[in-house]
Amino acid sequence: ISMWFPQAALPQGQFWLNQGISGDTTAGILSRRWTLAETQPDMIYLLAGINDLRHGETDNAVLDNMRSILRRLRQEHPQAQVVVQSILPTRLPEISNSRIRNINLQLQDIAREEGAQFFDLHYWFTNSQGDLRPELTTDGLHLNARGYQVWHWALQRAESALAMNQLP
Repeated sequence: ISMWFPQAALPQGQFWLNQGISGDTTAGILSRRWTLAETQPDMIYLLAGINDLRHGETDNAVLDNMRSILRRLRQEHPQAQVVVQSILPTRLPEISNSRIRNINLQLQDIAREEGAQFFDLHYWFTNSQGDLRPELTTDGLHLNARGYQVWHWALQRAESALAMNQLP
C-alpha cells in the first residue's frame, strides 16, 4: 500500500525514501534492511503485516518479525524516530478485522517496548462494523485516491503530534 502513496502528498522540503513494495511481507522487510544502511533517516514509518496474513502467516510470526524489524532499526538507526502504523482493516472475508485489531493492540505494545511510536491508522479507515470503509478502497484491500487522501490527512495529524511529542 505504501508503494502507491502519492509523492505529491508528501511534505515538501524533505527527502523521502519510499521502500514500499507491492506484496511485501514482514520477512521481506527484515531481509532488506540493508537498503537503509547508507542512510541517516530522521524518521522511519513502518506499515506491514497484511500480506503476511494473506499468505497464511500466524499472528505470532507477524509480531515476532515486527519486533525484530524494530530492534534492528533501533540498532542501525538510533537517531531515527520510528513510527509503526497500524495494519489497515479490509473488506476481505478471509482476513478477520477482529484479528487485525488484536494484532494492532499487540503491535502498539511492541512499539512501546522497542522505543517506537505507534500510530493507529485503523481508526480513520473503519466503518461502524469495523470493516474498511467501501468508499476508500478499490477491491476491499487496496486504497483508492480517496483512501490515500485519508491516509495523507492522518499522517499530517501524526506529524503534528510527533512535533509536540504527543502522538495519539
